Amino acid sequence: MERRSFLSAGGVAVLALAAGRTSIAGGVDADGPAAVVEEYYRRAGAVGDAEAFADDVRELAHGASPLSRLAEDVPMAFDATLRQELVDAAVVAEDVSADRIRSISDFLAASLDDAEVESIAAENAVVSAIVADDGVDGGEFELRWLVATEDDEWRLVWPGEPEGPAAVVREFYRRAEAAESAEAFADDVDELSHPVSPLSDVAADVPGFFDGARRQDLADAEVVARDVGVERIRGVSDFFSAWVDDEAVEAIAAENAVVAVTLDGDRSANGAELEWLVATADDEWRLVWL
Repeated sequence: MERRSFLSAGGVAVLALAAGRTSIAGGVDADGPAAVVEEYYRRAGAVGDAEAFADDVRELAHGASPLSRLAEDVPMAFDATLRQELVDAAVVAEDVSADRIRSISDFLAASLDDAEVESIAAENAVVSAIVADDGVDGGEFELRWLVATEDDEWRLVWPGEPEGPAAVVREFYRRAEAAESAEAFADDVDELSHPVSPLSDVAADVPGFFDGARRQDLADAEVVARDVGVERIRGVSDFFSAWVDDEAVEAIAAENAVVAVTLDGDRSANGAELEWLVATADDEWRLVWL
């Protein structure tokens, strides 16, 4: 994969939000994945400027992480450090897959080659960091730090945003583009689908159904509705309504969202707009139907 030699505006924004000073007095395993996130914020609060903090970032970053290059080239990405405090840090996932690593951000995916992704996948964790900032709505926000071991020590890889309803839709189209065949993509569809969705069965029986998705690029994905009712769920399509029973509909109704997507790249449907119904299963967002 060709490396990007520049930092996107989105990458700078995420890092600006990631810098802060810690208010955690204890409760973090000194040798666990969350400890390096806590140390990042502790050091951020102890230095006087972003350029000085850049040295700490390079020391805490994983060898495969683009954080070191960012700290050297764009130290001002860490300017937000003085206005933020780390409120809490907790491990929310361990040993996530290579696909999950790449999905954390487009910038991270473009910065890593396959060997670097595999080195991170060997042993990693996702740490939820709650950060206090008077400059954001509600005074707090959450980041999901990917960390990984290197020489038996936990190191920072990259901060991402919490996985909301649109994330699973973005992942669907990312995997569609990467899949070598419709049959290979069927396995991805099964992994991303809600347990009560017919998508898994369709992928297994008619993998060519998703050929269109493999010719399209996702231009935009936006949540346009949350927790829609039973009537709206059944109204997604006649096929879907005939497939699901009342119990399945209630499971979807418990927590769901509608994600509007704009697609580019299909010769027959440039600029096509679709709506995905997604819902949570085991606290993770999954595809239901479109």
